Amino acid sequence: MSISKKDRLFLINQYKILSELKEDEADHYNNMATILENGYERLYYMIDEKVADNMPSEAGQFVLDILTLYGNIECIKRSLKSKAIDGHYLSYFNGFDGNNETEYMEFAIFLIDTQEMFTEQKRYFSQNDHLNSHAPMIETYRRMLEKSKEFNMPNIGEKEVLEIFKSGEW
Repeated sequence: MSISKKDRLFLINQYKILSELKEDEADHYNNMATILENGYERLYYMIDEKVADNMPSEAGQFVLDILTLYGNIECIKRSLKSKAIDGHYLSYFNGFDGNNETEYMEFAIFLIDTQEMFTEQKRYFSQNDHLNSHAPMIETYRRMLEKSKEFNMPNIGEKEVLEIFKSGEW
């Protein structure tokens, strides 16, 4: 990573302010300021190691789409009270694989926990290890979303919901 002298000055100032405001992390912030002051380019990676790469817009939209689908499924479950639906392993949002689908999982957590969207999913956190499915889920969800396009969501019945689940089965 290359940082201009001007940007280094801004960052040095920010780190010095942070070292004063957060005494328990002062050493870290002072180290970052020193790296920048001395131009230790080889160590610049330490400055952005906590900053994730950009999540592609399509991936973010995918997470929103699957959470919307599961929001619709929750409404349908409440109205139908179907044992066949409630008993299916895909009847609740299982989250994403924390090892291989991390950015998807973190975005879903952000939407549900921080933004307080799709809050109906919070009650499943103990079942889905706080949205960590421990298994790849993207392809399962893609198939479910594709199948759901065949129906007039959320005005569907048990048969259609079970078809959506079946399309996502492993």
